[in-house]
Amino acid sequence: MSRWLKTTPLFTMLVAAAICVTPGNAHADETITTGDGLLSLRASMPEETRVGESFTYTVEVTNASDNIVLHDIELKQRKAKGLSIESVSVKGADAKKQNKDKSKKTTTEKTSNSGDSMKIAMLNPGQSRTLEVTASADEEGELRSCLEIASYTPALCLSSKVVKPQLELTKTAPEKANRCDVIELEYAVKNGGSGDVGPFVVSDSLGDGLATIEGNSDLEFQVDGLKAGDTRKFVARVYAQKAGTFSSRAVAKAKKSDLKSRSKETSTEVITADLAVNLDGPNRLYGDQMAEFTASITNTGNAVAEDVQVRVLWPNQSRLLDMSDTSFAKQDKQSKKSNQGEPTPAKNKKSEKDQKDKSANDSDAKKKSKNNESGNNDSNDQKIAMEMNEDTITIDRLEAGQTATFDYAIRAGDIDKLPTKVIATYVCAVDGAEDQAKAKARATSMAMAEAKIVRLPAMQMLVIDDEDPVSNGDEVVYMIRVWNEGDAADSKVKVVAELPEGLTFKSAEGPTKHKQDGSSVTFEPIKTMKPGDRMDYKVTAKASGNENVLFKATLSSEKLSQEVTTEEPTRLFSRQAKK
Repeated sequence: MSRWLKTTPLFTMLVAAAICVTPGNAHADETITTGDGLLSLRASMPEETRVGESFTYTVEVTNASDNIVLHDIELKQRKAKGLSIESVSVKGADAKKQNKDKSKKTTTEKTSNSGDSMKIAMLNPGQSRTLEVTASADEEGELRSCLEIASYTPALCLSSKVVKPQLELTKTAPEKANRCDVIELEYAVKNGGSGDVGPFVVSDSLGDGLATIEGNSDLEFQVDGLKAGDTRKFVARVYAQKAGTFSSRAVAKAKKSDLKSRSKETSTEVITADLAVNLDGPNRLYGDQMAEFTASITNTGNAVAEDVQVRVLWPNQSRLLDMSDTSFAKQDKQSKKSNQGEPTPAKNKKSEKDQKDKSANDSDAKKKSKNNESGNNDSNDQKIAMEMNEDTITIDRLEAGQTATFDYAIRAGDIDKLPTKVIATYVCAVDGAEDQAKAKARATSMAMAEAKIVRLPAMQMLVIDDEDPVSNGDEVVYMIRVWNEGDAADSKVKVVAELPEGLTFKSAEGPTKHKQDGSSVTFEPIKTMKPGDRMDYKVTAKASGNENVLFKATLSSEKLSQEVTTEEPTRLFSRQAKK
């Protein structure tokens, strides 16, 4: 229903209306309503009052409308002969609630208005405020108090129904499907809300192992809109690229809002033959240790895998020392039950291969070197930037749940890291495919191991004297030997000799130049000492004294965390004292 209110352009109503109350009855009550019927005043004054004494009377201001809010209401007290306004306070209360329970206390707020002007900020429809005026009479006679409605601003309030659209996405997938069959995924989107939904997208990330006929792993349906209460359905046809359980959730999201819905997770178990490769080996090797790896290929599906091709790769700079024959573990009971109805397989035959010679030349003659892997390899191939050697074995038949295992050993050589991997591949025919060229799908499983080759320098130092004891005036030669018995080079190898009191420096020899400063003899550093390198130094001194002394030699290098000090004791004596 529309209501029209005639107002000034600023929605301010100037009202030429006043309510006057004269004492006379027990309580003089008067009521006035504006011409538009929006605002009413009801005043009540006591029957009589005494000269000079304060008295109180009330004025109730009410918004009498149903849907109009009144703002900036201003009342003015007209000047009256013999009347003095002392204070005005405003009581906040809803008129209807006040009538129901007059015993309830209301909150009284002191107004900041002057005595002849009173303002009320806002009155909602049906709401009222009571003004309590305290005044006094200055002279005897009739007393008239007039309160004028000076102005107010009406505001029309409109309402609108708010609707809430809602997306409810449901995804349905079969619990089981065969590897060579098409899998149908069904999606249903319902608008269960009270408003229409604009354009939105239904998407589903299938993850690794599932793909559409076109080969995409992400599904997407574009929807132009959905009315309230309507439902749309979509069907996707996908293939499984390997066996296993595939789970995902679909998402429906509006394009022009934050409206979104996510389906419950669905899982489909694809039953077929599949492969899982596991590779165990050392993470760290020291020096020229031999690395031993164990590879296992398991048929994790529930059908026989035939002619499984297993490729073993290792760096060209290293040597394959040995590879064992393949051994088979029995399949579990569950796998046996799944193969009921199939012909009884013949006894498993171990894969044959040539006996590897332990010499490097014979071994390398049987290897095939490759710079790059074929397109069937996993993206982890990028981790191996070096040239790789390869050997291939064939597993004729691998029952469901059965595991084939073999060992191989590699010697790293001069490389710092020893990466190796095993790739197992078999072919599955996809029946019912429209394009027979795509009827055969290649499934590949790969495992990789990498051993870090740790090579450490091991610097050693030995100090010996050529004569002990030494008499005064004689010379003693100290031989300092430094060698690297580790398997990595060290650099900036420096030797410093310290002569004790009783020994006087005569000469020094070594692989580098030396500098003598008092009792210290410092040899210039050796740039690099490779594993097995040995260096000898000689320091010749003249004895003087009759005591035991310690000759010290200090060794430092780039790889040593702290200096190494070696001491050699020497007894000095006097021949005269000896007699």
